[in-house]
Amino acid sequence: MKRSTLLVFAHPDDESFGMAGTIKKYTQQGVPADLICATRGEKGSRVNVPANIDTGTAREAEVRAAAAIIGIRDIYFLGYIDGELDKADVEEVVNKIKDIIRRVQPEIVITFGPDGITGHNDHVAIGKAATKAFERLSVEESGPRKLYYVTIAASAVPNADDFGVATRPDEEVTISTDISDYLDSKIQAIAAHRSQQDAREFIKILEESRESGFAEKEYLYLAIPGSTAKETDLFQ
Repeated sequence: MKRSTLLVFAHPDDESFGMAGTIKKYTQQGVPADLICATRGEKGSRVNVPANIDTGTAREAEVRAAAAIIGIRDIYFLGYIDGELDKADVEEVVNKIKDIIRRVQPEIVITFGPDGITGHNDHVAIGKAATKAFERLSVEESGPRKLYYVTIAASAVPNADDFGVATRPDEEVTISTDISDYLDSKIQAIAAHRSQQDAREFIKILEESRESGFAEKEYLYLAIPGSTAKETDLFQ
């Protein structure tokens, strides 16, 4: 099995907010990364989007620009409506993800956990579907080997409730990746989502927290196979 990763997220910009630095680290080492995007984010904000361009088209262009910055190879859009993924047929979503996993044959799959980080219904739904797809394929010889949930260490955001995000106790975090060498690329990738007010606000947070260390870490929790051991590398 070749070293490769597959990100499974709900919206354009999910790939950049939580994982851009980690993915950039590995793609610079020659590790391929692909992205599944369940929606085109058509219900997101429209900062400076021309009136003749619909939001979904604008956001698709933005995620392609962000993907180029962090080295993502291919993007697979599932075609669901932003904000309505939890209403979609679960088996249909699972089967679409399975088909893509079989096509790209990743060793590592990364998605949202049950908390969805922000609790967004789409985040929770895509995480559940990706987990089911992984469970069904991991038993196959050519199936993926490890499933990670993107997370945040509790110590990194002590006032998480103020920001509306979920954290995980530090002892449960599997990998804490130093992305200081890739932080500028992460900020550039987030900035590519220029129609999104949240992206602008998060860039400000990252810039202001360079010295505190928050901006220079990304976190993952190993969901399958379950383990309490700490890791330093996705592929160990």
